[in-house]
Amino acid sequence: MKILHIITRFNSGGTATWLNQLVDGQLRTKEENYLAFGRCSNSEAEAIPHNSFNTIRVRNLQREINPLRDVRAVIELIQVIKSLKPDLVNTHTFKAGLIGRIAVKMAKIESTSVVHTVHGHLKYGYFNLLISRLILRIEIALERITDGFIVAGHKLLKELQDESLLGNSTVKVILPGFRITQFQSKQKGNARIKVGWLGRLTQIKRPDRVVDLARLLPDVDFYVGGSGELEPEITQKSPENLHFAGWADPNKFWSDKDIGLLTSDNEATPYAIIEGNMHGVPFVATNVGSVEDVVVDNVNGFLARTDSKDLAMKISRLVDDYELRVQMSAMAKRLAWEKFDVNRFQAEHRDFYTHIINVRCSD
Repeated sequence: MKILHIITRFNSGGTATWLNQLVDGQLRTKEENYLAFGRCSNSEAEAIPHNSFNTIRVRNLQREINPLRDVRAVIELIQVIKSLKPDLVNTHTFKAGLIGRIAVKMAKIESTSVVHTVHGHLKYGYFNLLISRLILRIEIALERITDGFIVAGHKLLKELQDESLLGNSTVKVILPGFRITQFQSKQKGNARIKVGWLGRLTQIKRPDRVVDLARLLPDVDFYVGGSGELEPEITQKSPENLHFAGWADPNKFWSDKDIGLLTSDNEATPYAIIEGNMHGVPFVATNVGSVEDVVVDNVNGFLARTDSKDLAMKISRLVDDYELRVQMSAMAKRLAWEKFDVNRFQAEHRDFYTHIINVRCSD
C-alpha cells in the first residue's frame, strides 16, 4: 500500500506527533509512506519527520493565504501525485486538506482514494467567526471529493455533525497513539511543586492564564514549554515563579513535573495531557473541546471552568494533598497506557485505509 500524507507544515505539535507515531514501528514494514509538507512560519519550530517517511518539500505550501503561491502549491502536488500514483492520499489540517484534495481531483488518478483527517475544531479556534464560517462551507463542498474522514475525538465528531458536516460520509474516530516505551519514569522533584504547561503560545491556548495562576499561587513553580507569537508578551508579564523552557521534548519536560496544566479555550484531543499522563502527571484542565476524552474528572485529574480562580482552586487541591496526587498519578498513567497505545492507533488506521481502498475498487 502506497500512502501519501499531505500537511501544510510539519511544525512541532500534535499533528506532527500524530504522523510520526503513525509510521513508527508496526506500519513501516507494511506500507510505503510519503510525506509532502510546506514551510513553517518564523514563530514556529519545525519538527523532524520520522525516518520511515519519504519526504517531499512543497515549496509553495504555507499556512498564510497567498493566491499565487497557493495555485503553485496545487500544481506542485498534482505533479507529486501523478508521479507517485499513491493508493491513498491522507490530508491533514485545513489548508493542506483544501489544496491536497483539489490536487488529487485534478491529477485524475482514478485508483487513488482520499482520506482527510480532522485534527482540530473548525467552528472556533485559530480563526475569527467570519473565516471559521467560510472554512465550514469549504469543508462541506470538499466532502464530495473525499472518500473517508478520520476524526481525532468523539466530541470533535459531534461538533462536526452539529454543523451538518460528514453526515453521509464514511467516518472513523481514532484517538492518538504513543509508543509507551519512549516515556521515562517520573523523576522525583524538589520540595516545591512543579506545574507544567506545554503547547503553542497562541491565543486559543490562553497562556495568559498561566501568568494569572503563577501570581495567584506564588509558592508553586510554573513551567511553560513551547513558543509562539505571544511569547514576548507573556514573558514580559511573568512573575518570578514562572519559568520558560522554549520548545521542549515532551519526554524530558514531563519527567519531573508534579501537576500538568491546560488552559485552552478550545482543544481537540490534547496531546500534552496524554504525554504528561504517560509520565504519571495528573492534570488540571479547562473543560473544553475533546479534553474529556482524556481527563476523567476526579480520577486522573480535574476538569475546570475557563476562569483562573477555578483553575487555581483545583491546582491547590493537588498541591495540598500528597495522597491525592499519588492516587491520580497512578490512574493517569494506567488510563493513558490503556487508551492511547500506538499499536491500537496504527491498526485502526490500517483497517480504515484498507476499507476505503476496497470500497473504491469495488465501485
